[in-house]
Amino acid sequence: MANLNRIILIGRLTADPELRSTNDGLPVAKFRLSVERPATSHGENGADFIDIVAWRGLAEVCGQHLKKGHLALVEGRIQNRSFEDQSGQRRWVTEVVAKSMTELEKGTGSRVKEEAKVAVDEVVDDSGLEGDLPF
Repeated sequence: MANLNRIILIGRLTADPELRSTNDGLPVAKFRLSVERPATSHGENGADFIDIVAWRGLAEVCGQHLKKGHLALVEGRIQNRSFEDQSGQRRWVTEVVAKSMTELEKGTGSRVKEEAKVAVDEVVDDSGLEGDLPF
């Protein structure tokens, strides 16, 4: 059986994206989506807060067009990585590495979708970049 790591999320940004560059000058954007959970049988619903990372041209598009509260569709893959914090403790992070993004707010979605599609064409193997995250 083939392996598959693909996720599609629709949610609202909890804050403006944080756009930075790695030491090598690669643009990287990080933001969090609030994704609603389906209501339970008791009528209760909640939300999951999911960290998203976008690289290169897609990072720049996200940084320019997304704002807190915007509704966005993100497609990508789930990634786990670890790092040492300031006290030397090993920490683990689970995040979505975005492959594409479409802003779903009325009036801006089509332009952003086209720019994001162009940006996705720039994506190459980013597996060696995990240690370069400036966050």
